[in-house]
Amino acid sequence: MPVWKYRSIDEMPEAWVRNRHIPPGRRIRALMTLRAHAGPLEIPRGIRKFRSLAELQDDRRRYERLRIERFRKN
Repeated sequence: MPVWKYRSIDEMPEAWVRNRHIPPGRRIRALMTLRAHAGPLEIPRGIRKFRSLAELQDDRRRYERLRIERFRKN
């Protein structure tokens, strides 16, 4: 996958720049509000080992479901 570097947003293709008309401070505030409603993830700290890729994916899906449920409650 290629990596593209731009010196400013003006150099980026229009399709890559979303919500260009919204001030950056307002975008950041909206993202922080979403983050506050979702709450912290309760993933155990440290190294966790899995026997297979399927087991790892099941574990990730479980935490994803928990986070979605918490977000819907708020």
